[in-house]
Amino acid sequence: MEQLLSALHWIERQTHTRTNHAQMLVGQEEGLYLRDFVMQNNCRRVLEIGTFTGYSLACLADGAKTLGGRVDAIEINKELDYIIEEGLQRAGVSEIVKVHYGDALEILPSIAEEYDLVFIDADKRQYPQYYELVLPLVKPGGYILADNVTWYGRTSSHTDAKSSGISSFNQMVESDRRVESHLVDIRDGLYVIRRK
Repeated sequence: MEQLLSALHWIERQTHTRTNHAQMLVGQEEGLYLRDFVMQNNCRRVLEIGTFTGYSLACLADGAKTLGGRVDAIEINKELDYIIEEGLQRAGVSEIVKVHYGDALEILPSIAEEYDLVFIDADKRQYPQYYELVLPLVKPGGYILADNVTWYGRTSSHTDAKSSGISSFNQMVESDRRVESHLVDIRDGLYVIRRK
């Protein structure tokens, strides 16, 4: 745990000094929640959509490593690869992680894997599309975790593309009989979705 926390501190510092979007970090509370979720639910195969600088990825991978698992990740911005890769090395998990750089909507249809857990934290406008693409990749009894689903309270009062995307996604999940779901009140809302 000490190695992970040290790596997270480094990733957070790099994110603040080298990007203009430090608010996108999941932060320690949610990061450690993700790590614990992986371990408690025996999620050996994990996929992350939207890695940013690798904070949540390091947490997911640390949990998966304790189970002998592997993690795939998709990140659209390859310019962040130097932070992601060094952060994973500092966390001691780089050997179990494969990062795919590009548009998730283009990459996901080519994936022929089955996952215990998919974590969605990418373009909010595209949450509904991500959901439909990843649900078939999740094992029965497996999970999708979706971040920012309360979207700072704007989903019902705003009509911008991101708010509309999150709102549409939330409605899809609530009416989808293929899954069971509940909202976790952590940071900006985390949907826990279990495939039946």
